[in-house]
Amino acid sequence: MTETVLEARDLTKTFTTTDPPVQVLRGVDLSVRRGEFLAVMGASGSGKSTLLHTVSGMARPTGGTVRLEGRELTGLDDAEISRLRLTRMGFVFQEAHFLRTLSIRDNVLLPALRATPDRRGEAICRVDALLERFGIAQVAGHGVTQVSGGQLQRASICRALAAGPSIVFADEPTGALNSAMTTEVMDALTEAHHRGAALVMVTHDPVCASRADRVTYLRDGLVVDERVLGAWSQAGSSSREAALLAWLGSLDF
Repeated sequence: MTETVLEARDLTKTFTTTDPPVQVLRGVDLSVRRGEFLAVMGASGSGKSTLLHTVSGMARPTGGTVRLEGRELTGLDDAEISRLRLTRMGFVFQEAHFLRTLSIRDNVLLPALRATPDRRGEAICRVDALLERFGIAQVAGHGVTQVSGGQLQRASICRALAAGPSIVFADEPTGALNSAMTTEVMDALTEAHHRGAALVMVTHDPVCASRADRVTYLRDGLVVDERVLGAWSQAGSSSREAALLAWLGSLDF
């Protein structure tokens, strides 16, 4: 049996800063196998991003449990969770959140050095290999504002992989990109998945979701259905997208 890398059980999240309080997650069960690519979809307000933030330790759940590689996260203090996020998780957001005073390469390298400060040479070699593999070595010395949006997101993927995480979380990673850049970034994420990292991606785009091994659908803070797609290939992408669109239509997406 394939090892489960992430598991959430009966996960709830209520925001109490509003009047009345708003329950966004209402008892979600979710599991991700090692090396699996899972897409999370649903209408706006369904709880997709809240789910991602909660299972990744960026937000505390109101109830339920989250386990990463068998380790319970909900009982850890902030420093312990931060350390796990640095060493065992990678993140790709809609915005790159890079430091403008650093080059692309240094932005990618910084978290890798923090994760493994005693293995500086190894971290540098790994980052340079990632920049080369994802086709941005030629702009590694450029500033953040000197590259395209697609190149910046590929750099974000390099940064997410730089410390060798067991799982990468991507929250609408193509939401601010045009169609050509979206394909460029999805090719890079697919490559990252093929390199062995589990990938959990929140997206509203069915074409992007069709790259996943499995798609989970959220409605009003609950998982209401899922679709197993299997391994993606360029040759079968059109029929795969059509099947996914038909399934999403049945869910009134």
